[in-house]
Amino acid sequence: MNARSTPAAHDVTAIPARDLRRARLIALTLGAVVPLVLSAVVLALVLAWLPELPSPAATHWGPSGVDGFGPPVTFIWLSILLGFVLPAVLTITTVVGVRDHWGSGARLIVGMALGISGLSAVINLGAVGTQRGIADAKQAEDLGGLMLLGFGAFVVLIGIGWLLQPHIRPAPAAPLQPAHVAAITSGERVVWLATASLSRRAMILISLLVVVVVGITAFMAIRFTDRMWVPVLTLVLIGGAFASSASFRVRVGPDGLSVRSQIGFPRVHVPLDEVVSVRAVECNPFGEFGGFGWRLGLDGRTGIVLRRGPAIEVERRDKRPLVVTVDGAAVGAGVLQAYLDRAGAPGAAGTDGGVDGGRTR
Repeated sequence: MNARSTPAAHDVTAIPARDLRRARLIALTLGAVVPLVLSAVVLALVLAWLPELPSPAATHWGPSGVDGFGPPVTFIWLSILLGFVLPAVLTITTVVGVRDHWGSGARLIVGMALGISGLSAVINLGAVGTQRGIADAKQAEDLGGLMLLGFGAFVVLIGIGWLLQPHIRPAPAAPLQPAHVAAITSGERVVWLATASLSRRAMILISLLVVVVVGITAFMAIRFTDRMWVPVLTLVLIGGAFASSASFRVRVGPDGLSVRSQIGFPRVHVPLDEVVSVRAVECNPFGEFGGFGWRLGLDGRTGIVLRRGPAIEVERRDKRPLVVTVDGAAVGAGVLQAYLDRAGAPGAAGTDGGVDGGRTR
């Protein structure tokens, strides 16, 4: 099989620098500055009410009422960490991560950051307010209604954060220099294989998260045996998600495109007769899909996006377009295009050819 380069199919429309700066400024205002002001107000009220709280104070409510206690200063840290630090981290990470590809995913994350800040404000003020002047924290009122109010504020603020941000149509994915694959003749069979894996940085971060969850599980096993199921279930879910999405095997052949997790599930197969078009593109998972892994984009595409870089983008008949980040995407897309060009011609299973990660074998 021979491969040769051809000019790019079309130009890329970049987001104007002024629009990008405006979007980032509004995002930082909504996701960091507003939470800072809101958490400062909440913190001032909590500090003013703190002397009126019982010690220990109620810090957790269950179905039967108060079931967790701690020092009143706990609410100070909750106001800071949940009210400001978490929203600010989400927002700043998004602004840095999306780079020049601002889209709906970034708008949603910033809206969620604003919503988290509002949820924290309602819950913290309510939890502290219900305990003012009581001698025993066990007498604190149930927070069921307050939780509903906080969730309502969370949803409303997400919507407000979404609407206040400018709607900027994402720049089309940059097409890569396509690899032209010589026509696949009748009786010839070509298969392209490659592996799509998480970046080293993502692997390190996820591994650290697993270590933290394991530590929490061990701690709760010692201190709270009746609640062991919570961290154990969390550990199982995180471990399962990690194992199923850390690496995928990508195959292009006469039967179309197949993407399968290394553990066998999840998987997706796009038969050749469902492929409308295919191209190799440059993909920014954070900017286009709001993160990494198996993603549903707000622009209507499905992504198996594990790292920033080259990807195969397939437009499917009557289904969402599929984007798969993988090294050698230009060659994989070229092989699939060659089969599309041959579609309709009588085929036969004959001599096998193969391309593994862009290398002929």
